[in-house]
Amino acid sequence: MITPDLPRRMCHARSRLQFELEPPASVAQLAREAGLSTSHFITQFSALFGQTPLQCRTRARLERAREWLLASNEPATQIGLALGFDNLGSFSRLFTRHFGMPPRVYRRTAEPCVAPLGCVAPMNQANQARAGDDDAQQQHLNFGEVAPRKVGQDGGLTSHSSPH
Repeated sequence: MITPDLPRRMCHARSRLQFELEPPASVAQLAREAGLSTSHFITQFSALFGQTPLQCRTRARLERAREWLLASNEPATQIGLALGFDNLGSFSRLFTRHFGMPPRVYRRTAEPCVAPLGCVAPMNQANQARAGDDDAQQQHLNFGEVAPRKVGQDGGLTSHSSPH
């Protein structure tokens, strides 16, 4: 039976698939926890997230491998084995299919991410650029929500664009 809390249970299952490495939860176990048969769980998971549970787990491990390759000098073979891939051949093949190049080539050519993804990156860039005092730039950097303010000589707040 599908209940209103099914999306919450499915999100919990997806989180476990993405973050649990040792020992990874089985799809059958996650299905039982979600209150579904294994086949129904896979069908619902695919409908909600656009990928099977196995694809979700593999994609998460590949993303973790990518991050590890960029952050360390650990051999690609060791990274693949540590993340649960059976052998270097399967790891390299899946990595190449996902990122367009083998792990060793990726490590040599990829640049580490300098800003986090999502809405945090524009905020970080805005805070870094605020060192300058250009009014137009300031208005753009805070996304036009409010005019920048500063403390006036009398101790009150004044508009940033007003004369000091």
